[in-house]
Amino acid sequence: MSLSNYAFKIEQAIIDCPLVIHHDFKVTVASHSTGYIEAKVIFQDGSILALFEFLRLNEDAVVQEKYRYHYMSQENKMIFRYDNAPHYKEISTFPDHKHIEERIIESFPPQIKAVLTEIEFLVLGISSN
Repeated sequence: MSLSNYAFKIEQAIIDCPLVIHHDFKVTVASHSTGYIEAKVIFQDGSILALFEFLRLNEDAVVQEKYRYHYMSQENKMIFRYDNAPHYKEISTFPDHKHIEERIIESFPPQIKAVLTEIEFLVLGISSN
């Protein structure tokens, strides 16, 4: 998969989410094997997802070398954030982790469709359990 195909799938998932009312999406190709995606997604309740992925093409796979999926309320209060900043070494999924309010929990690199589904449940007040 190419970086542009990967980016297309990310943006298409955002477009397909029924609760998205606006999004800005930018892809920057830094070299033949690296690039990054930045996006700001606004949902019908005014909440915002700011995402960043630094990508590297290894053979035919796209790898999220660095990522941040930061979801916040309309008032810019963090609701959750997935990232792989290399801190919280005690987490078994280090460096991958998730912030929920003041807690840090284990997580794996996020997939856009799963993050959007998580946000849909929160916006619609549906329990994900």
